[in-house]
Amino acid sequence: MRSSQRPHLLYLILTLWFSTVLCTPSLAEDIALLSIGPRIGFSGKTPLLGKEQKYYFHMTDVAAVFKLPWSWPLGGNSWSLETRLIASAGLLQAASESGLIMTVVPDLALSGWEGLVTFDAGAGAGFFSNYKFGAQDFGGPVQIVATMGVRVNPFSHAYAGFRVQHFSDAGLYGSSSLGVDMYIAELGYRF
Repeated sequence: MRSSQRPHLLYLILTLWFSTVLCTPSLAEDIALLSIGPRIGFSGKTPLLGKEQKYYFHMTDVAAVFKLPWSWPLGGNSWSLETRLIASAGLLQAASESGLIMTVVPDLALSGWEGLVTFDAGAGAGFFSNYKFGAQDFGGPVQIVATMGVRVNPFSHAYAGFRVQHFSDAGLYGSSSLGVDMYIAELGYRF
């Protein structure tokens, strides 16, 4: 019985040590709203991931990007790795049908040249009020969202970017459901 408790104690000690290392005051900051702005997206019939899509999709939404507490400087002051959260809400349309789409995506962002350019990637969850668009069935209202993008900040309070975003149930609702890849243009205000 004592030997079965040792691995649990070891896991507890390792978890506390790892949490202490990652969440030190020198690395942790406050959560802050970084930017907000509209996005416009479209799909093609041939996706980057998954099967061929049955329709062309169009998306319009508003996205807010929050800086999460953890960041790490890389290579002096010119580059940093940050944790972020992208939250969005908008409209997805295809096959003469439309539905509300909401996403929450934790994200890792690599920012360089004093914030002039940012590359990011993340995965999270999406909610579709309508998950059937004509013959294309997403399988259910909850979807997995994978995203990667690039953003440039040419002015102090403005940004522009391009993002690829994949929505899919990853087989959660069965093998017959289809996902969609969206190509998204972003503009907005930086705080």
